[in-house]
Amino acid sequence: MSEFPLPERQHALLGERVFNFAQAAQRHFKTNDLVVLLDFRAETPELEALPRQGLAEAEELSLEVKLKLARPASVLNPVLGAPEQVFWFLVIYEDEDSDCSTISAAVQGAAFADKLSPGV
Repeated sequence: MSEFPLPERQHALLGERVFNFAQAAQRHFKTNDLVVLLDFRAETPELEALPRQGLAEAEELSLEVKLKLARPASVLNPVLGAPEQVFWFLVIYEDEDSDCSTISAAVQGAAFADKLSPGV
């Protein structure tokens, strides 16, 4: 389990689909410095991948989110494993609230896999 637990609403959205999307985006953009975004204010909410630095400068984001995105997720969690397995996950809800967390496939991915596998 991560020492930085995810907010409950965000944790409920995290799953294989998000990890696979992030992995494909990292290969496509040839960088691990990405933000996976899920914006429920959109007419059809879909996962998007955006360069972290560009998103960190977006005027529409709160100062709190901008400060979180000021550095790559891999820099904030160097002990979690390979940098390509770490990304930012930003969820903007319909009520304009948001959650922005670093996600590690090694930590949250393992916890997700544990939920799917039968008890050991």
